[in-house]
Amino acid sequence: MKRLIKIEEAVIALGLLFVTVLLFVNIVLRYGFAANTTWAQEFIRYVMIWITFIGAGVCFRKGLHLGVDFLMDLLKGKAKKGLQIFVNLISIAFMLLLIKYGIDMVIFTKGTGQITPSLQVPIFYIYLAIPIGSALSVLHLIFNLIEIFQNKQTFPEKLEE
Repeated sequence: MKRLIKIEEAVIALGLLFVTVLLFVNIVLRYGFAANTTWAQEFIRYVMIWITFIGAGVCFRKGLHLGVDFLMDLLKGKAKKGLQIFVNLISIAFMLLLIKYGIDMVIFTKGTGQITPSLQVPIFYIYLAIPIGSALSVLHLIFNLIEIFQNKQTFPEKLEE
């Protein structure tokens, strides 16, 4: 699991670094030299999609997606634990739906042979971010549920790692 966490964070960090450098270079080319790379905006958009879906799993791991802090602060003991379990189960159900529909989209776009306009990359590679990111989210949510049942950690306190 630790290896997966390092891979997720490395992909996000490298993606953000690469996007930032490419965006800076593209701005310098556009405004400094009246030149423009036609593929840069498209590439940046697709990398940001991948960063978003992989980052969703990281946020679930750290407990940052759960926007019910107000209720969590009001509840104590079993009620708080019950709400945490409920939120995790609902999140898992939603992520499983995203996996299913993401796979359907990948299969559909692969079958149609669609490609991106500038990069000429098959579009299903971009749509793969949906089921992969959702699967990573489910994995982290399951581990969070295990921790909740083992009374190891609860979400509002689980912001470091």
